[in-house]
Amino acid sequence: MKNLILALLIMFLTIQLTAADKAGDFKLENLEGKQVKLSDYLGQGLVIVDFWATWCVPCKNELPKLDELQQKYDCVTVLAISTDKPRDKSEAITHVKSNHFQFQTLFDPNKIVQKQFNITSIPRTFVIAPDGTILYDHTGYQRGDENHYEEVIIKWLEEQKAAAQEKTDEEVKVESSEN
Repeated sequence: MKNLILALLIMFLTIQLTAADKAGDFKLENLEGKQVKLSDYLGQGLVIVDFWATWCVPCKNELPKLDELQQKYDCVTVLAISTDKPRDKSEAITHVKSNHFQFQTLFDPNKIVQKQFNITSIPRTFVIAPDGTILYDHTGYQRGDENHYEEVIIKWLEEQKAAAQEKTDEEVKVESSEN
């Protein structure tokens, strides 16, 4: 009986870990009132999904750094999801606009996406690959944490470059073997 329970526990944990590796799609309203989906941005490059609120000082310190990453890397899109209550939406909008942030700001008033990502504290930041794989998951913010996000970006870019080179090398091999 103990072995059966242990086997079921291991199987459950394995399923949970596998499910946690991929980000599920979601749809939220942006600053302009349009519905935006995660899948709208996947496939274009990396997506940084960040959960934040206006009352959260570490969140507000992190947002400019995320905006800088999006501006520095063409392959990065930041989706900053406000976890503020609906009555505080205007404060979130004011904060984003007064700081001239270029990233997409989304609102999750019913906490549907927060539940989907199991958000229990903020800021919580995910770096997601074009196929939906969560490459990095970080809770909290201290100055310098953005360097870890950038390391993930650089590593991903290097992997993309290596894969493209490998594909080119294969094409050259095939072409030369045909001649």
